[in-house]
Order: sequence, then structure tokens, then C-alpha cells
Amino acid sequence: MIVTPPSSMPDRMSTHAENRSSTFTGEELYAALRRDMIDSRVEGGTPLQEEDIARRYGVSRTPVREALQRLHQDKLIGRKGRFYVVVSPTHDSIRQIYEFREAIETASVALCCERADAALIEAMQDCVNQQAKAAEEQQFYEFERLDSQFHVLIAQGSRNELLQRQLEISYDQIWFSRVGNLVSLRYYSIKETLAGHQRILDAIRRRDPGVARAEMYTHLRSAILLSARSESNKAPTKRRKRVAEE
Repeated sequence: MIVTPPSSMPDRMSTHAENRSSTFTGEELYAALRRDMIDSRVEGGTPLQEEDIARRYGVSRTPVREALQRLHQDKLIGRKGRFYVVVSPTHDSIRQIYEFREAIETASVALCCERADAALIEAMQDCVNQQAKAAEEQQFYEFERLDSQFHVLIAQGSRNELLQRQLEISYDQIWFSRVGNLVSLRYYSIKETLAGHQRILDAIRRRDPGVARAEMYTHLRSAILLSARSESNKAPTKRRKRVAEE
């Protein structure tokens, strides 16, 4: 699918595509492209071409156009001249959604400490274990799905339907936007994400709302700091490029 990413990416994308059926509808191809883009950790700015996608997935250009239009509507890709390109989440979009999550999820996790039963806590542990396995297998789409599931389980543990509903709406927005794909950002640490989840869960298991709040805040705040760091490292590259062109 990818035209000019680092050399390792096309091989992985090709492998994924070859393992799939060639009878995609536009909707099915959209889902396949989205999953493969995340699994391959495709960076922002990577261009996409209809002909290349059609060849890799063994389909005509009609479902390719439908899939690309859907990805564009979801703001997962943008236009650059005649081509679509993979977009990166903006720092402002990440900041806004994670500040909202800080406010809601620190309250949710404290309530979860008080109200979650043993079965739900074990379900959270199973979720963390599955996420670690997905990371080992480099299944980053599944990794992100399980990341969302872990936080939704905490919301369920709060036994507060209003909190749970707001968080589920928030995760729908995260999941169907590029904001959810932090795994593609430079400096993202899968190891630290998993460690953060385990620390939060350990605090819930000890029924310690103070520590759970602090761990949740640190965990979510790290996404904002990661975004700011990735954003700040883009500018010097652009300036150097302009100087070289002059």
C-alpha cells in the first residue's frame, strides 16, 4: 500500500495484504487498510497511491477509492497534491482529548478502587496480559484496541453510568481518529504504556484510590508530553531543509 515509507514497511504491508481475501468491498478494504496502517506503525506524511493499493490487495480501483474516501472522512489521511498521505495527530488535538480524559478518568479509577469486584479486576489483568502479547507479536492495532478496553473496564468498575457513558463516547472518538494512534508517534514507548497499566491495576487491586489517581494522571499526562516532544522535534528538521534549499 505504501509508496515511499522506510524500506521495512512495504514488506510488512505486503505480507498482511497477501494473507487477505481479494474480494474486498470498499468498507472491508477500509478496515483492512486501517488495521495494516496501525500494525505497520506508518508515520505521518507517508504517501498512498490507488494503483499500489489495488495491486497489493488484489482489487480494482473502485473499492480502493471508496476506502480512501472513508479514511479521509475519518481524518486518518489527508490530501497532498494528487495523492493521499497519512496524517499525524496534531499536538492540540491530543492535548484536548487527554486533558478531558485526565479529568474524567482520575475520578473513575478512584471509584473503581472502591467498587470493582474481584472478577472485574481479573478481567483487567487479563486485558493487560493480552496487550503485552499483542506488543510482542507486533500487532499494534490489537494493542490499541486492548489499550482502550483496559480503560473502559476501569470505567465499568466505577459503577457510575454517567462516567462510563462519557468515557465510551470519548473512546469512540479516539478509536476512529488518528488521535488514538499514538503508537505511530516518535518516542512512543510500548514498554512504559504496559508498565503504566500494570501500576494502575496494582493500585486498584490494593484498593488505594490516592495512588490510583496519581498513576492514572501520570499515565495520561505522558501522552501530552510525548506529543509535545514529537512536535518540537519536527520544526528543526524543516528549518534545516529550508536552509539547505536556500
